[in-house]
Amino acid sequence: MSVSDNFFLCYFETTRRCNLHCTYCMTRRESSADTAEMTTEEAKTLVLDEVAAISSNAAIAFSGGEHLLRPDAYELLEYAAKAGIWSFVNTNGRLLVETDGIRQAVRATGGKVVFALSLNSLDGGTNGAGRDDAPETVWRAAELCEEEHAPFFFIVTVSKGNLATLPETVRFLRKRNVPMLRSPLVPRGAGRAFRHLMADRADMEETIHPALTGNPLSYVSFTPFFGSPDLIEAGASQFGLRIAGVGCQAARSFAAVSAEGQVAPCVHLLDSSCVCGNARSERLSEIIRDAPLFAALRQRAGLKGKCGRCRYRQTCGGCRAQAFYHSGDVEGEDPTCFFEPSDSRNRSRLEAAQTAQLGRFLLYVKTTTPWRSFL
Repeated sequence: MSVSDNFFLCYFETTRRCNLHCTYCMTRRESSADTAEMTTEEAKTLVLDEVAAISSNAAIAFSGGEHLLRPDAYELLEYAAKAGIWSFVNTNGRLLVETDGIRQAVRATGGKVVFALSLNSLDGGTNGAGRDDAPETVWRAAELCEEEHAPFFFIVTVSKGNLATLPETVRFLRKRNVPMLRSPLVPRGAGRAFRHLMADRADMEETIHPALTGNPLSYVSFTPFFGSPDLIEAGASQFGLRIAGVGCQAARSFAAVSAEGQVAPCVHLLDSSCVCGNARSERLSEIIRDAPLFAALRQRAGLKGKCGRCRYRQTCGGCRAQAFYHSGDVEGEDPTCFFEPSDSRNRSRLEAAQTAQLGRFLLYVKTTTPWRSFL
């Protein structure tokens, strides 16, 4: 399976600095003795040039910390655009509200930019329990994106702390036709102290999955996902998508680079034993192509437990970060999955519904700017 078979996204944490102090920020470390973050030239040559070499249909997600705090933030956005790469700017939204950051980013990229806004809950108290900002600030940033005709979506970090309000948040975004990415809370960085807030199987079955399943615009790196392997393989080609483009995207169409150059198959696996190398000492494209863990997670032949015997091994694959943080084995079964297959012949009762919803999601992507650019 080739890395460039599908759209490829590199998540690049350019800095650990931030203008907020969120409670369980997964990039914040307590140590002050970390290796220095990549310089402007390193970011350009060791990450952006390499991402362009990996795939002709690639994007870079600039994050942190808060990427826009870097003095060279817009210079890097401009460089990415000139290399033919779309930019995603992952941001808490505060600088978008307080400065003309949206306009600067649009100008620097020639419009090839998408803003990913962090929102854990519409309820201020629930959102504030994990994030040091108000939902109103994030929503104002979304309104400003609309005014500047800049596309955006929301990233919702899901934990036990916001389960009660998750269905309302998902309905709110679905009503407004705004895509969302569900990101699981994992004990990385400052999140190490909040392992008890990780969602479990009951949370997934009773709250998270029902909330997300009904919203086709949440079908990004969706797990557990019970889409029919046969129908997806046969029908998704009309959208320019292969079966490897659904479910967990770790190592398949996704890789992550830390501010110090660490490379992992998923952003949640940075700062862990799953790091496969460093872009400062090895070519990023070669790590992604050749590292044994990347290759194993692309193929999924070594998945264990129920993920290994599941009918949906290729269309879902289970969340590799959840597997790692619960068992220490990145190829172990996803402990949040509530499907119990005895072998690959077992079908989930949700297969037909999720396959249909995937079709709606792909139709949205195919007919909506800028998402159709990524097919």
